Amino acid sequence: MSQRLHANSPGTKSVGRLSGVRIVLLGDSHLARVQRDLPRLGKDVVNAAAGGATVHDLATQAAAASVRPDDVVVLSIGTNDAAPWRKVPAALVREVLEQFLRSCDADRCVVILPPGVIEARLNGSGDRTNALLEDYQAAVTAAAAAAEAEIMDSKAELSALGPSAFASDGLHLSGEGYRVLLSALRTALHSEA
Repeated sequence: MSQRLHANSPGTKSVGRLSGVRIVLLGDSHLARVQRDLPRLGKDVVNAAAGGATVHDLATQAAAASVRPDDVVVLSIGTNDAAPWRKVPAALVREVLEQFLRSCDADRCVVILPPGVIEARLNGSGDRTNALLEDYQAAVTAAAAAAEAEIMDSKAELSALGPSAFASDGLHLSGEGYRVLLSALRTALHSEA
């Protein structure tokens, strides 16, 4: 059964669910940039995410990380798919992501929705917009729900920070944004809804 992960949901309690479980990060730079803070998520974390990755890279990343049935996979995807130079249609993102999630060997999959961007900080005209990213957030949500994967709404988690959740490039998260996101993810991973 799919569930939305929200660290501040009432009724969640820490039960140490991940003791001895490997957490595998897949997807784009929203997770690839998490390096020194990996221990905040758990004792055994493998980061196979890569900057610039699209939905088409997930299977290769999972194979490189040797995803096992007892793993928890956390993935972030959609922001690069929406880039004008990639032009991966949102409908195709949904289809490929759903296929990936249904075939993933991991016991549990958590999908982090694209957090959006600060449009005024992006370098080029014609870059991603929040309106466009909403289509990708919807596609990722639909794929995760159809595959009964868990969903974490990063945009909601980061909303209290406003623009300070993002780095100066308007695309990547700031240190403060990562602190909030990783704290929410850790709480959600170690909680039972």
